[in-house]
Amino acid sequence: MIHIKRLPEPKILIKKKREWTSQFIKSDKKRPDHSKYAHQEIKSTLITMSHNKCFYCETLLKGSTKEVDHLIEVSEDKKKAYEWSNLFLSCSNCNKKIPHTSIPADHVLNPCEDQDEEIRKHITFINEEIIFITDKGELTIQKFKLNSERLDYLRLKQLQKFYEVLVSILMAIKHENRKISAHEKEVLQRFKRLDNCYSFMFQTILEKYPIQ
Repeated sequence: MIHIKRLPEPKILIKKKREWTSQFIKSDKKRPDHSKYAHQEIKSTLITMSHNKCFYCETLLKGSTKEVDHLIEVSEDKKKAYEWSNLFLSCSNCNKKIPHTSIPADHVLNPCEDQDEEIRKHITFINEEIIFITDKGELTIQKFKLNSERLDYLRLKQLQKFYEVLVSILMAIKHENRKISAHEKEVLQRFKRLDNCYSFMFQTILEKYPIQ
C-alpha cells in the first residue's frame, strides 16, 4: 500500500451523484447500479490515480479484472454509494475484504488519506512478507488480506527479478573492479517507481540495503 493522490471528481459524478444516490436510497435494492459507480469515466480516473494498480495490495491490473470498490460498504451507509472519496480501484482479491462490521474502515489505513510516512509507521516488509508494526497495521493487513499466500507468491516473483538484476550488477562490479554506475543505480531504483507493482516493498528493501 502506498499513498495515492485522489484526482478531481469525475464530471459524471458531479453531474449525476445526487440523482443516483436519491434513486438508490428510495429503492429496495441492496446494491447500487454497478454501471453507474463503475462508469468508464470513474474507472479510468481511478486507474490513472493508482498507475493501474490495486489501491490496497499494489498488484498491477494490466490485463486483469479491475473492480471499483466501496471502502465503506454500501450496506453500512447507502449515502456513500456514489461518493467519490469512497470509490477505490481494487483487484478481485482485495475486493473480498473482511466486512466493515468486523473491521471498520476507520480502523485501517486509507491510501488516499494516509501519506507514505504514516503508512510506514504501521506496516513494513521482510522480503516478500508484509509485517505489521502497530495494531492499525495488523487490522489493515487482515481487512484486505495483504498476507495471503497468493500475494506472497506474486511479490516473491517480483523480488526474484530484483535479486537477479542485483546479482548481475554485483558480479559486473566485482569482475571489473569498479564502483556501481549511475545507470546501474537507476536500474535498481526503477523497482520502487510508483508505476511498478509492489513499489512499497521495493522502497523498503532499497532503504535497508542501499547500494553505494
